[in-house]
Amino acid sequence: MASPTPETGDSRRSVVKSAAMITLLTFLSRILGLIREQVRGYYLGTGTSSDAFGLAATIPNLFRRLLAEGAMTAAFIPVFTGYVKGGDRKALSEFFSNFITLFTFITTVVCILGMVYADFVVHTFFSSGFGDVEGKLALTILLTRIMFPYLLLVSLAAIIQAVLNSFRVFAPSAFTPVLLNLCIILAAVLLQDYFPDPSYAFAAGFLAGGAAQLLFQLPWFFRLGMRVSFSANWRHPGVRELFRIFVPGAFAAGIYQINVFVSQMIAASLYEGSIAALQYSVRLQELVLGVFVISVTTVILPTLARQHAAGDRKGFTGTNLLALDMMALVTVPASLGLLALRRPIIQLLFQQGEFDAHSTDLTSLAVLFHSMGIYFIASSRSLNQTFYAMKDLKTPMVIAAIAMAVNIGGCYGLSVPLGHGGIALANSLSALATSGLLFLFLHRRGVEVRFRNHVWLLLRLLISGGAMVAALLALQNWLPPAATASKLSLAMRLLLYISAGGVVFTLGTLLIARKELLRLILLVTRKGG
Repeated sequence: MASPTPETGDSRRSVVKSAAMITLLTFLSRILGLIREQVRGYYLGTGTSSDAFGLAATIPNLFRRLLAEGAMTAAFIPVFTGYVKGGDRKALSEFFSNFITLFTFITTVVCILGMVYADFVVHTFFSSGFGDVEGKLALTILLTRIMFPYLLLVSLAAIIQAVLNSFRVFAPSAFTPVLLNLCIILAAVLLQDYFPDPSYAFAAGFLAGGAAQLLFQLPWFFRLGMRVSFSANWRHPGVRELFRIFVPGAFAAGIYQINVFVSQMIAASLYEGSIAALQYSVRLQELVLGVFVISVTTVILPTLARQHAAGDRKGFTGTNLLALDMMALVTVPASLGLLALRRPIIQLLFQQGEFDAHSTDLTSLAVLFHSMGIYFIASSRSLNQTFYAMKDLKTPMVIAAIAMAVNIGGCYGLSVPLGHGGIALANSLSALATSGLLFLFLHRRGVEVRFRNHVWLLLRLLISGGAMVAALLALQNWLPPAATASKLSLAMRLLLYISAGGVVFTLGTLLIARKELLRLILLVTRKGG
């Protein structure tokens, strides 16, 4: 039977179907990710074990962004697709065999070095705060060594995902994050009594999740008729081309990793619970950003690319403005609502077991400042797609470097008066700088982005959002959630708050931004048309 090949033409129906399926699976993954953090909060709270696990998971994940779903796969896909379109199955298998052999070797070496030098890395960069708590550094080092092999598993899984996606097989790969979260949840619940510290169970689930992500995709991979053999030819033209593309992409991805690394390093130097509180906060931020922002940015890129290639300046501008307006209409009320309701939301989702009232206070401070950056993160991701559509990867890289400087300077400066809240605020200010610079550079490129139109919409949404926040604060003051309220009672009270806030925002927006709101509703109701 002939192997499937990527479709050569755009099919609106298939694109909508694939996007809907990915959106559903992404939403399921985000929900399970939230449940995973709830389980973490229950067993680990914001104490020593939670901080140690959070940092130990971060270190291999820094390399994951380079070798897994980051720069490497971005370089791999266009080269691999070129061989697929060539129609020579032997040449395709030869390229893939050489690449996967060398890639596995490189990633294995990185894992071994990470495990060997985990002691050096943790002591060098994170001892200032972690060293003050007895046993915290030792636990972090051991967990880092346990979890580093996850990098090899998830990196291979990412390459298999890239192959499947090249053949328009999306569902298996979109489902793998669900497996990761399930493995961590189940391991934590079922195995935590078998270890001297429950964080070991989370680490075991981490490894099992990496293996599940790889193994689950293999049946679909082999159905494609791929032939893989051991071959390590560094001079293969396809491999050389791939690494030529990879190097600048790795530099850009490295900027982001430096951002994350420095933020974690500064958080580790603060009081206990700082890293864990920031990670819980980011989970809530990602829940707001996740499904909608990913869907919009995925959909607009091919549209923008076609319009730019066709010289359709009016359509290009219209798509940009539409995407930004949609981001604003969703993220402005969501971020303001999260800001106003952060405490009852955190209490409902996390406060139980080891996650006590102090943990809620720590996480609430981080959410306060993280929520301020949600719109800017969304708009910058949308504007980045505009540059990618113009085949300009250099400008986003330069802007990312500037934003990194803003973030690092902000983390150092703001963490003194605001603690870990200062790190969250620095992240938001960095997102603001990124979004503003993307607007500026687009204008300099001669791209009309109708900045005034968008800012005018933002101002109107902020007015509606301000009324919503005032209503939410008044309602919480009038009907405050009891400190000892049950989860059901708290959930019902929170549902009342959200419903009331939604009504206030919708009515306010209908009064002062009716046109944009109705346009969004029309687009959503006609998406399957």
